[in-house]
Amino acid sequence: MQCPSCNWQNPASNTLCFSCRKPLPVKTVAPAAAVAKSAAPAQNAPVFPSIWPRLGATAVDGLFMVVAIIALIWATSLTYQGLTGESCPVWLQLLAGLIGWLLPAFMDAWTDGSPGKRLLKMRVLNSKAKAPGLTRSIWRHTLKYTLNLAVPGLFHHIQQAIFGERAMHNALAGTHVVSSQANPRAVQSALAKARAVTGTGKFLFFVFGVLALILGGVVIGVGIMSKDSNDNPLHADVVRFDLVSDPIRMLVENHYRSTKAYPATMADIGLTQESLQNSGFSKLEMNPVNGVLRLTIAGAPRDDGFPTLAGKHLMYLPELRSEKKGGGIRRWQCGSDDIPRDDRPYSCRHDTSAFAR
Repeated sequence: MQCPSCNWQNPASNTLCFSCRKPLPVKTVAPAAAVAKSAAPAQNAPVFPSIWPRLGATAVDGLFMVVAIIALIWATSLTYQGLTGESCPVWLQLLAGLIGWLLPAFMDAWTDGSPGKRLLKMRVLNSKAKAPGLTRSIWRHTLKYTLNLAVPGLFHHIQQAIFGERAMHNALAGTHVVSSQANPRAVQSALAKARAVTGTGKFLFFVFGVLALILGGVVIGVGIMSKDSNDNPLHADVVRFDLVSDPIRMLVENHYRSTKAYPATMADIGLTQESLQNSGFSKLEMNPVNGVLRLTIAGAPRDDGFPTLAGKHLMYLPELRSEKKGGGIRRWQCGSDDIPRDDRPYSCRHDTSAFAR
C-alpha cells in the first residue's frame, strides 16, 4: 500500500508507514456488497428442482396421506359409534378418507406446502408466482395421484414426451414446482418463459380426467350398494318387494297429482285386496296426513328360525317436488321398522322415525 504522505510502498498488512510513521488508510467493505455476497448462494439456487427431489416429496406426501386416511377413518368411526351407538356408515368413512387424501392439496393451497415439499425445500406456485387456489390445487392433486398411480411407467414416459419435466398435472392445472430457496426475481422470470399447454391438450385431458372420476365413483357406489348382498338370503327378497310396490306408489302419485291430497284408503286409488295380495302384500296402511305407506308382506312368520320376510313391513315416505317445477311427488324414501338394516338394500335404509311425524 502506498503512503499518501511520502509515497513509500508499504506491505498490505501495515497500518503505519515504514518511512514517515504516519497512519495508512484502511480499506472497508461496503455493507451492501457484503449482504449481496452472503446472499449469493440462495440467489443462485436453480428455480426448477430436478425429478429426484420431486419424487422424494411425492413419496413423503404419499406416506403422509396413508397415515392421514387411516387416522381420520378411525377417528370418525369411533366418534360416530360413541355418539350414536351404531356402526359408522360406509359413506361417512369414505368422506373421512377423502379428506385425508386431499390434505396435501389443502396444504399447498393454504400454507407453504405439503410435508414433502417443505422437507425438500419446494413449493407449488401458479403462473403469477403466487400460491395456487384451492380449486386449482385439488385439480392438480387429483390428476397427479390418479392417472400417475393408475397407469405408472408407460404413462410417465408419455407425459414426459408431451409436457417435459413439468409433468402433466402441473401443466394442466397451470402450476409449477419451484425451489423455495431460489431468487424471487428469477422465479418470476422463469415462470413467465414457461411453455403453455394448448387448449386442445387441456380439453382432452380434462375429458379423460372427468371420465376417470365418474368411473371410479360408479365402481365405489356399486361396491357399497352390493356389499354382502350375495351372502344375505333376504336382501334379494327386499329388492323384489320394493320393485313390486312401485305400481302401488304410482297410483298414489296419480291421486295426489289430481287431488293435491294423500289417499286414506285403498278404494281412493282403485286398489282391491285381491290385487294387493297378488302383489305379495297382505295389508296396506296409508296416512292421509304425511302420505306414508306401510305395506305388510304376505305370509306367516316362521318359528324354526329360518329367515323370512313374512309379516314384516316396508314403509315409504313421499318427497314433494316444488311448485315451480310442477309440484307432485318427486320420489319415495324407503325404510322399515322391523326388517334389519343389513337385510335391506342401500336405497331402502332411511330412518323410519321420520315417517311417524
